Amino acid sequence: MNPPQPQKLSYYSDKKLFNFRKPNVVKQKNAFPPNFIHSLDSSHMMLTSLHCERAGVTFVSVHDCYWTHPSTIHIMNKICREQFVALHSEPILEDLSISMYNNYSFEESELSDESSLADYQKKKLNKLLRTLPATGDFDINNVLDSVYFFS
Repeated sequence: MNPPQPQKLSYYSDKKLFNFRKPNVVKQKNAFPPNFIHSLDSSHMMLTSLHCERAGVTFVSVHDCYWTHPSTIHIMNKICREQFVALHSEPILEDLSISMYNNYSFEESELSDESSLADYQKKKLNKLLRTLPATGDFDINNVLDSVYFFS
């Protein structure tokens, strides 16, 4: 058995590298929407997978490509549509807004009575976190009868 060998560890610091460790706010803002949509796609895939298993249907997927045996494709298609409707009937954006507001908004006690730029920006962020996009008049249940919904 060899005795432990002490190692000389040193700390290297380069101020040029420090700048690369800071989060890039623009990249983070741009990355959030597609990542959120991808999370919805993966949630739909998991719901479809779980319900196919419950129905005894073989299910395989990679991203947005779903497979099953030709003899059960009609069942998988029905489950896929039903789970899409179920998922998107939930108040997803409302829940996201509430979560973002609860985690990232400023408390009234953090706002001063002054009309400073900092207070204006804090109030603007609070308002943005509570704002939801307008919804259209599409009936999500139309997906159930859509021939080309998912192919």
